[in-house]
Amino acid sequence: MLKRILAALLIMVTLLGIGTYIWLDKEGVSDEDISLDKPSADDSGSERVNILLLGIDARSSENKNRSRTDTIMVLSFDPKTNDTSILSIPRDSRVVISGRSGYDKINHAHAYGGVDLAVRTVRDLLGIPIHHYIRLNFEAVQKTVDDVGGVVVNIPQDMREGNRVVFSKGEHLLDGKKALEFVRFRKGYNDQDIGRTRAQQQFMQALFKKMLSPASILKAPNYIDTFNRYVDSDMSKKDMMSLGLKLRDVNPENMKNATLPGRPAYINNISYYVLDDNGVKALVSEFYRVGAE
Repeated sequence: MLKRILAALLIMVTLLGIGTYIWLDKEGVSDEDISLDKPSADDSGSERVNILLLGIDARSSENKNRSRTDTIMVLSFDPKTNDTSILSIPRDSRVVISGRSGYDKINHAHAYGGVDLAVRTVRDLLGIPIHHYIRLNFEAVQKTVDDVGGVVVNIPQDMREGNRVVFSKGEHLLDGKKALEFVRFRKGYNDQDIGRTRAQQQFMQALFKKMLSPASILKAPNYIDTFNRYVDSDMSKKDMMSLGLKLRDVNPENMKNATLPGRPAYINNISYYVLDDNGVKALVSEFYRVGAE
C-alpha cells in the first residue's frame, strides 16, 4: 500500500532530527502551552509512543500558530514489538472541538487554538494519549523537492479544474513549485480529500525513494537546514535521538496505514467528511491496542 501523506517524510524528519539537534544543539521548544501526555519517567522507553503530525500551509512564520492544518496524522510506535502504524485523519472530518459550539471541521482546531487545541481534538476523537507533536510547514516539501533535483510521478489521468488541465496524464518530473501544486490539488477529484490523499501517497513514496538515493543522501546538510527552518516539535534532543534510533530499522513497507473511514456530505451547505463511528473505534483498537491486555 502506498504511504499516507507525509508518512515517509515524518520518518525522514525524525531521523534527520538526530543530526539537526546534535549539530545545532537545538532543543524542543514551543511558544505555545501544550497539554501533551508525557510518557512516565520510569518506562525506560518501553511504552507505545503516539506522535501527532500536523502539516500546515503557513506562508509566514507569523501565522503558523493559527493556520488550518492541511494534514493530520498520528504515528504510533511500540518499541517492544517494533509495531508501527500511521493513521490519517481527513481534514474535513466533522468533529466536536473543545470550547466551540456544535460541530466543525477538524482542521479548524489548529486555527482556533494552535497545537494545543489540535492535540486535544485528536485525543478526544481517538481516545488515545498524544505524547509528542511534529508540525511541518508545507514549504518544506517544496524546498526538499528542489534539493533532490525534482521528483518523478506517473499521473494516471488528466487532472482538471473545470476545463483547465492542471496536470496531463503521463510521467512528470516535478520541481518544488509543481510538487506543491500537485499535493494541494483537490477540487478536480470526485472524492476531493480522499482523492488528494491517494495522490499525495504516490508523491511521498516517490520523494522518499529519491531522498534515499546515494546522490540525494549527499545533500543531507540541505535537509537539515530545511528541518531547522520549517519544522517544530516539543521533542527534546534526547527524545529525538532515542526515537530516531528506534525508528531507523523500521521498514515503511511493513507499517500499517489507514485513513479514518467515513463519507463526504454537505450539511448546512458546508462540505464535511462524516466519520463512521464504529469504523473509527475498530481502527483505534487495531492500531493503538486500546482495550488489549
